[in-house]
Amino acid sequence: MPGPPQFGINPLGVLAGLFDGILSEFVSSARGALDAALKSYLFGTYDAAGGRAQAPFTGTPGLAGLNHLLAAAGGALLLAVLLYSSLRTVADLGAVRHQLQQVLPRCLAAVALATVSLPLLQQVIDLNNALCAVVVGGAQLSLSALPWSSPLSQQGVQSAGENLFLLLFAAALVVAVVILALSYVVRYTLLAVLCAAAPLAAYCTVLPETRGFARQWGRLLVVSLFMQFGQLLVLRVAVQLAFTRGGGLAGMLYALASLYLMLRVPGALNVATHYESSAEAAARRWSRAVRRLSVGEL
Repeated sequence: MPGPPQFGINPLGVLAGLFDGILSEFVSSARGALDAALKSYLFGTYDAAGGRAQAPFTGTPGLAGLNHLLAAAGGALLLAVLLYSSLRTVADLGAVRHQLQQVLPRCLAAVALATVSLPLLQQVIDLNNALCAVVVGGAQLSLSALPWSSPLSQQGVQSAGENLFLLLFAAALVVAVVILALSYVVRYTLLAVLCAAAPLAAYCTVLPETRGFARQWGRLLVVSLFMQFGQLLVLRVAVQLAFTRGGGLAGMLYALASLYLMLRVPGALNVATHYESSAEAAARRWSRAVRRLSVGEL
């Protein structure tokens, strides 16, 4: 009596075929869109919405209008602060730092900073673009020379074939590239928000209670702007010191390592900016302790 029919289905072969189909579809369709996004955001900080090549970032449509609107709104709040300080000065109440003779110079400086905030920010952005241009080195760093270009090419995916191990690494590489492109879209949006809110950050320097918000704005600006220079530096080193190329396992691991280091740059900058604040706080504590000790000796 014949036994039940046998169906020779290899689960690993099915998964390998599935990954191979997904990666081939990515290379043929989504790869071009990702390359276009990276070309717009990776090598410099420019206006990506205006349609002009390498246009100033502060010329982004709507950014200047929102900046001026917040400057006017912050000016109204500044008048309230001046009125409050004047009343405290007349009544001789509260700490000296809240009285008019202390607040008025800071108000004038804040108004000046808020008025010229966009030109000043564009100068800082131009500095970042100049640093990035030095790292890129003309045409030496292009989309075709990136560490993940060869592993994610049509030939690289085909060379993986039905090797499930290599296809898993290729899928992880795709996810990392998508995260990198998404991070630059988020960076572009965050920079636009920070540029629009620059007048509010300037007004926050007036009172000691709100100065922490201005410092936080400055940290976000430093991290979100100069992370590009750090990531391009990592990318340039990865391209120059590439010990392997192609779609093999070594090439995929090298591309993953390069992307991992690039994605770690914003966190390293954030730690560096907070370390400076911690050092300032420690210096203030030591200075207070020395003053107390000198007063006690007197």
